[in-house]
Amino acid sequence: MNPVLQPVESATLAPPTDGAGALVQAILEEPDALAYFLLNVGDGDTQLLLLPPDSNDGQRRLVIVDVATTRKLPDLIESLHRVQVPAATGNQPLIQRPGSPGQIRLVVATHPHFDHIGGMFELFETYNALHPGHSGESAETAGADPTAPNETSKSTPYASSACIDQFWEPGYFFPGPSFHRLMAHLETSPWIRRLQPTSGTSTFLDSVKVTVMGPGVGLRTRFDTYGVEVNNSSLTLMFEYPAHRIYTEPDPDSDDRLNRRSVRRRSRRLLLGGDAQFASWAQTTVDFPDLHSEQNPVLAKELQAARGRDYLACDLFKMPHHASKHGINLELMERVNAKYVLVSSTGGGGRYGFPHALAMDAAREARQATTSSQAARLTDHALGIHVTGAVLDDQAKTALGSIAVLVSPQPKRGMRIFRLMDDAGELIDLAAAREVIT
Repeated sequence: MNPVLQPVESATLAPPTDGAGALVQAILEEPDALAYFLLNVGDGDTQLLLLPPDSNDGQRRLVIVDVATTRKLPDLIESLHRVQVPAATGNQPLIQRPGSPGQIRLVVATHPHFDHIGGMFELFETYNALHPGHSGESAETAGADPTAPNETSKSTPYASSACIDQFWEPGYFFPGPSFHRLMAHLETSPWIRRLQPTSGTSTFLDSVKVTVMGPGVGLRTRFDTYGVEVNNSSLTLMFEYPAHRIYTEPDPDSDDRLNRRSVRRRSRRLLLGGDAQFASWAQTTVDFPDLHSEQNPVLAKELQAARGRDYLACDLFKMPHHASKHGINLELMERVNAKYVLVSSTGGGGRYGFPHALAMDAAREARQATTSSQAARLTDHALGIHVTGAVLDDQAKTALGSIAVLVSPQPKRGMRIFRLMDDAGELIDLAAAREVIT
């Protein structure tokens, strides 16, 4: 165990529950909640978001951000499929059969390092199939006369039959075999929409908004000169749920005028930091400036009312680069101002000694400011800092493992955090989940 971390008190976790487990029960009790998973894969990243039911068809779909290993994520997806949701017409699976058309809305490779894409080729091999086959035909046109006109196939030839909808990556060329295999495979998958986004790019996945916070264009244009270290090419992402929307509607008093309407609800915000380091975050703070009120407090108040909180402020922050000392500093942690800070790391003993003391101290100081290095400080658990590689203080040093976070759309309900009690090399048993007592 890294001396930077201390074992977590067993009393800070709720006792195990019978049956399907505490996490599954919580998901069933609040079906509109978004679920975020940070898997215990050692010094690597694998993240999964279980989106709320879609407003069009009621199906729950997935977003995947990085895949470090080959087995753990597919097994978790299978486990979610096996969860049964009571319905008037009989029990239904929580998610459709893995590989179903349109099931994975978005896959993101934050950057081309092996500890983030080491299992992504296998993921695409498993799920990147058209139905009924890999031929490029849609389900509607399978077996049809290829010379016959088909308006559906002209407009969206693959949308109805492909499992994976979109793939994002930063566009950084990296001479690694995992990256080459993945890119070659994608060349044979024209039904997947591919994007190399930069800061400010945003999209809506029904009620969830995804915004790219980095890399900025100032970094992106330097990729091909190798003036940017690969970690700084990382896509950093802000997920907001429920999303703030602005739309237009006809003016009832004028046929030629439209009215703008704003739907603003208290969003929960999750900032996923990839492996971004100082150069990337410096660009991000330029692209998403802090709001100061000293010069013009009236204007500052109006801007705050229009845009909400600080652009970088969030409720949950997945620390960049496994809490490397090169990935974060105190100023950024204070701007982020997250209630919960998550770290994907072995908890010490790995090749690079993650998490680093300097980064962890910045996270602690941002959550509890002190005036002296000798001042008493709350435990990481009490500060809302959770590490995948952490262990309990029991004799067996039981692994706390993967982290699941339930994000309610109800503003008065806080986030609920669960530990899945798995070692880095173990598959996840949802029934073993224990809720973190906050």
